[in-house]
Amino acid sequence: MADLWYLALAYGVIWLGLFVYLFRLAARAEGLRREVSLLRGMLEADLPGSEGQDEAVAPAGAGSEAGGET
Repeated sequence: MADLWYLALAYGVIWLGLFVYLFRLAARAEGLRREVSLLRGMLEADLPGSEGQDEAVAPAGAGSEAGGET
């Protein structure tokens, strides 16, 4: 019967470790959620002002597809 004390202690340590892990995981997820929200806000703030910049930021080689390469 004395071994039951060690079994209960082991279960307690495992449950405590699980709760600590879940708490840290939730905190990290909340941090990522805040960062994604911040990045979305930054992206939406840049979109209205970038209407005329689409032509200036064309990918390399985009103009040579229509004619030129032989």
